[in-house]
Amino acid sequence: MPFPRLIVRQAPPAQAGLTARADVALFVGLTPRRTATPVPDALRAWLTDAGWAGPGAFARSAQAVEALLDVPVPVECWSDFDALFAWDERPTEAGSPARVPCPLGLAVRSFFAEGGARAYVVRVGDPRPLLDRDLTDAQVVTAKRKLLSWPEGQATPPDALPPDVALRVPLLPGLGDIGLSADAFDPGTWRGAAHVWGLDDVALLSLPDLPDLVSGAPIPTPNPPAPPPTPEQFKTCAPAAAVFEVDPRRNRLDVSAPRLDRDGYRAWAQALRHMLDMLALPRGPGHRRDVMLVASLPLPSPAADAVPPRTEAWPLALLDDLGLLAAHRLGSARLQLAYPWVETAASTVLPEGVEAPEGVFLGAIARTALSDGAFRSTAGRDLPSVTRLLPELGSGDLMRGLPGGAADWLGDRLSLIGLKTGRPVILSDATAAADRMWRAGGVSRLMNVILRAAKTLGTSRIFESAGPPLWAALKRELEGYMGRLWDAGALAGATRDEAFTVRCDATTMSQADIDAGRTVCTLAFQAAQPIQQITVTLALSEDAAAAREAA
Repeated sequence: MPFPRLIVRQAPPAQAGLTARADVALFVGLTPRRTATPVPDALRAWLTDAGWAGPGAFARSAQAVEALLDVPVPVECWSDFDALFAWDERPTEAGSPARVPCPLGLAVRSFFAEGGARAYVVRVGDPRPLLDRDLTDAQVVTAKRKLLSWPEGQATPPDALPPDVALRVPLLPGLGDIGLSADAFDPGTWRGAAHVWGLDDVALLSLPDLPDLVSGAPIPTPNPPAPPPTPEQFKTCAPAAAVFEVDPRRNRLDVSAPRLDRDGYRAWAQALRHMLDMLALPRGPGHRRDVMLVASLPLPSPAADAVPPRTEAWPLALLDDLGLLAAHRLGSARLQLAYPWVETAASTVLPEGVEAPEGVFLGAIARTALSDGAFRSTAGRDLPSVTRLLPELGSGDLMRGLPGGAADWLGDRLSLIGLKTGRPVILSDATAAADRMWRAGGVSRLMNVILRAAKTLGTSRIFESAGPPLWAALKRELEGYMGRLWDAGALAGATRDEAFTVRCDATTMSQADIDAGRTVCTLAFQAAQPIQQITVTLALSEDAAAAREAA
């Protein structure tokens, strides 16, 4: 049973986002709109000022704004999201009155429950029904993946589009060269996850629907064994009790959570790689290397021969076998994969009673960034909203890595959630980086913080004349910022000179740069590497044991 908590927060004043923040998350996915709740005047004014509503060149239609479709919606607390989106009204089947929570709503709920303070939500349409018994598994896969991206244009055959295409937008435009890719320089082409280019204060990105959209139809789960019969006992009848109403209970669906086979994992990895490539465009507004992509590692399918045995307890082996941990696939310092899946108070009615763990992990990152700094590791942080894990990893499972330095243990490439003295905690805060030096999540977030601060500094001086006065001012401000990071313990080194160096002079620029008015600064620093795990080996000699027995 979760420990009851009362959290009282002072409502923050309305203000523009601060680009130096490292706790702001962007959630992109599927959720219904609460049609009975109109768009608040403050939100409508914000969308108009940002260009998404009103007469702007790339403004959405009035219907799209009212439906909050394909527009970024800032939320400061869970009640803001709950008032606008019907996150708990995903139909279980077409025509059925039964409803369950959708992945996007669960992720946002867990984010705020674990300490998140600000997020953006981009709605790309309504979720599909959880079950579709009239379709084969292959047809379900096709219908789901159409929601990731689809071809556009009048020559497109209707069967290549979602049936309600007018009411949704692609989650990942241009995925697999399907449809039109978003242009970082043209906000009118931004769809779904491409909105990250226009939200400067976003530091974390989540696509909660991805495991569901690349999975097939849910697999029926076996019924639990019947309890042994109770012997009959005859007793005197008790007096009739007063009439009472039975509490309504929602039965959990007897199907599995989203689970993937080998082809599903390949499609999931392709979608994540596409998102990483969108964040890593080499120049201009498309350069969002300061954003960390946080995703949930999907559960493996229990079907025979779908995945190797014991994949659920050792998922690194499958990822390595499929070549997904390579640097050009998922081996990126800007990607964190959260595992295993978790049960919360809102997920108990879902298949297997669990939700994807990325919302919980994002909330812990945001809480750590607000309290101790984004560069601090989240390992060891309690997760009060979590009540159960699937699967529960044993100590032997945790110690299994990969040969050749690919992973020393399970938490070397995965951000793990586990139990410590019976309490759910974060066991490791790791990226999926192929390079060992970038596997600590705090180190990658430190780089993101520095990139965001440098971008802010450069933007504030973009109209100043290039030359030695500007070079000196930039060097001084960057040294001051890096000095504050060193004081906070983010950088290694006994002195500031050992921790970082900043150069901005004629030696960092070519004559062509100087003639064109470009200013180039170079910054080198040594990040403080957090300790993720300490292994203590105790050896007891026979002589020492014999002496202890004799005593």
